[in-house]
Formats: sequence, C-alpha cells, structure tokens
Amino acid sequence: MRIALRTTLAAVALVGTVTASVATATAAGAATTTATSASSSCVATKTIPSVFGGWKVKLVNRADSGASAKLLDEKGRVVSTVDQSRTVDPAVGLRITGVLSAKPVFGQRSQGGSTPWKTTAFPALTADCTQRGTPVSTQRLDSRTTAQVFKVSAGHYQARVFQSGKLVRFIDAHGRSGAALFGSRTLVLNPDGTTVTWTGAKTAANPRTGRYRLANGAVVKLVKSAGVYGARLTTGHGTFPVTYANGRPSVQQDDVTLIALGTDGTLSAYVYGKPLKAPVYLGA
Repeated sequence: MRIALRTTLAAVALVGTVTASVATATAAGAATTTATSASSSCVATKTIPSVFGGWKVKLVNRADSGASAKLLDEKGRVVSTVDQSRTVDPAVGLRITGVLSAKPVFGQRSQGGSTPWKTTAFPALTADCTQRGTPVSTQRLDSRTTAQVFKVSAGHYQARVFQSGKLVRFIDAHGRSGAALFGSRTLVLNPDGTTVTWTGAKTAANPRTGRYRLANGAVVKLVKSAGVYGARLTTGHGTFPVTYANGRPSVQQDDVTLIALGTDGTLSAYVYGKPLKAPVYLGA
C-alpha cells in the first residue's frame, strides 16, 4: 500500500512563490523521492587556433553564465576575454554573437574595417543544460537578484538567475526538482514550475561527511564517493535513496522537509513551519 503525501510550502522571503513537494511512503516505512542529480556539469569547452599565428582561443559555454572566449598567447597567457560583460573587443578582433543564447557564435579577425569575421560555433550544451521554452514569470529574490522561469513542457521547467543584470545560475527541473546555491541564497525549482527560496540555513562548503540533524529532527547522511558528494535524507516517512550532486545540485524533499546539496558539499535545508537553522553535525 502506498500513501501519497502532498503539501504546498510557502516560500521564505519571497511573496507569492510556493513549492509543491511529494513523498511516497511504503508500508515498510521506506520513502522514495522524485529528485535525482543531473549528470552534467553544464559546461562545454573547445580550443581553436587564433587568427594571430601561434596563439589560441579557448571557448567555454556554461549554462550558469553563458559563452566566453579567452585569447591566449604562445605561452598560454590571457591577452583578452569576451563574455556577457563585454561581448566585443575591437582592439584584438574578438566578439561573441548571442552570448546567452542556445547557439552562441565566436568571431575573430586580425584587422578592422571591412575585414570579414572568421566565425566558429561554441560547443553545444546538452538539452537539459540549454535554456528553452516560454517565459512564465519573473521573480524578484532580493534587490539585486531575479529569477526568470520558463515552461518547456508539462513537468519540465527551467530558470535563469540574474544578479545585477548578469546571468549567474541556470536550473533545469525535468521530472525532478533542480536547485541553485549561490552566496547565502538557495533557490529550488520544481517540475511543475513552483519555487521555494531562502537565505542561510546551510553548511559551509566542503563540510565533513557524516550525519546532520535538521530543524525538525530529520537526519541527513552526507557521503562522498569518487570525489562527488551525495545525501541521504531520513524523515518520519522513512529513508530516501542517496542522490549525488554530480556536476549540478541535487534535491530531496517530503511534505515538510527540503534539502538541496551543492556540488561542493554545501548542504542547505528548509523545514516548513520551523525557524531557518543550519544543519547540525552529529558525527560520522
């Protein structure tokens, strides 16, 4: 017999933003979760020859910050960089077209004026790392930070987080929740497009592995395998499987407990109806 539990959680510090979380418990008390970690770090790189003999250009395409290109001299020293902050450097003939688009293009030339640009497509990101879909909302997280939410299809939403006008995080929630941890803030996006966000209530980066107690008494076991952090949540509904933050943050949640695990091991927790409190280390 399976008992489905569903509760709508009010967001912290963001009026009008909610999250719907679901846990399923078996008669034996074991719990399962729809959250799994993404397998991609959402970064693609490629190095190409420069139009200046002996030099190279390193192209990087990141879901979290868009496209960037670095001009490197023969000793590997950075001569110039173009990215979302500066898409054109006319002094050395570099430019990026569509820096935050799904298909950015790099251009270079050795002279100005009417000299044609030599173009190269940036390496493509995987589908779950590429922003697409229809904008459905823009949420203000604080005075400098906003989140744009996009609907790709039923059960598939994405979000882009901007600080001071610059893209800083990308979240994909396709059949499972996704998250972004940046500064003191955590933002979770659910596959139905709802969100929950809070500040604080998390460990430092690269914490000790072992057991952590949350504000409601739930326990998280933090593990590390082959350099990748994973978390296993135990609540009154049972124990969830371990989910790993393999390249992207992972999320686990039941009807009142929500945890987000960053790739650096940062463990962030929100418990409905309880004051925000960082996870407390209990031991190995």
